[in-house]
Amino acid sequence: MSVFFILRHSLEGENEGRRILELEIAMHIFIVYRRPKNIKGFVKYFREVFIMNKLISTLGIFLLNLFIFTSLCFAQHSHGGMSMGTPMKMDTKEVLVEGVKVVFQMMANEEHKKMLKDMKMKEDIEPGTSHNITVILKDEKTQKEITNAQINMKVIDPKGKDQIKALKYEDMMKSYDAYFNLPAKGRYQVMILAKTGEKKITAGIYYEVK
Repeated sequence: MSVFFILRHSLEGENEGRRILELEIAMHIFIVYRRPKNIKGFVKYFREVFIMNKLISTLGIFLLNLFIFTSLCFAQHSHGGMSMGTPMKMDTKEVLVEGVKVVFQMMANEEHKKMLKDMKMKEDIEPGTSHNITVILKDEKTQKEITNAQINMKVIDPKGKDQIKALKYEDMMKSYDAYFNLPAKGRYQVMILAKTGEKKITAGIYYEVK
């Protein structure tokens, strides 16, 4: 019985293409070694090489899929709990007040417009403004967003001039936001007065426009 007949039956059930490839390898080995002393040992060695190649191929496919998945994860950028494909330039600052975590997110209108487009949201940028300022309120213990607050924001520019607006709640984002005009470089003071039920909190940060 020839070595090729034994090999053909030892690979029964495998993919036909792989069988042909392995038989070609076997032929090469046979030509090199001419007359193997132990046909069974030759077949055993051949199958070990085949299994090792199969394991290496499987591992390679797994690592490739892992690389692609990781790359996609790093390509995403979150804003108010939503994911986007294009990274956005956004400044985020957090303060903790009376058990409430207040997250301030400042974004230039150009970047905010890109974000809205990526998320397929339709919203008109308020004329005469330069930045969108978003606020997220979270309970410190549960880390759940507070969605029933009424928030007023005051922004004071480097020269002392202020702007006061009520923030609008965005259900999809679980956040509150408004557009403000921050035209000049310098240090701005951003403050909020938030009311949720009978509870009132105030919080503020400084934001540098460069």
